[in-house]
Amino acid sequence: MSSLRKENRVVITATKTGAERNATVFPRFWVEALRDPAADTDKSETISALEAFHYAQHKITEYYESQKRLATEHALLEDTGKGEGVRAPSAENTEGLRAAAFPLVRLGAATSIANNPEKKKLFEKKEQLEQQIDELKYNKAAMQPDQYKKQLTALLVELAKTQEELEK
Repeated sequence: MSSLRKENRVVITATKTGAERNATVFPRFWVEALRDPAADTDKSETISALEAFHYAQHKITEYYESQKRLATEHALLEDTGKGEGVRAPSAENTEGLRAAAFPLVRLGAATSIANNPEKKKLFEKKEQLEQQIDELKYNKAAMQPDQYKKQLTALLVELAKTQEELEK
């Protein structure tokens, strides 16, 4: 994975090392995530790389448990360009923020909005605000509580106004 690692890049692998050479089921569940609305866990009508990754991981765990087999693959995600991939992206390990903002599939109304030039600009603004909120959440521990609350409130109000415009 280190040869693929680069800033502003999301790298997702089915295995943690080149030594895991058995056939993987990760690709099957990754593709399934792109087709299953259940993968859209935040109900944004967009399946992000992070949501697809979590969906595939969950399905892999179920698969190996149902087969009563030891898992021979360990999917990893790396999107900071700074470290090794992780199996559980989170704010604590600072992985997953870029993958969460990387849309793979748009569902339902998000598809028609993305194709409407008038709504597309609002939709992009909404996604940008959501990304800023996610970044703020990741940085919460390093901020003063009142500063965090003030910035979060401003972003949420702007997001609500943008969503209202989208729904008109």
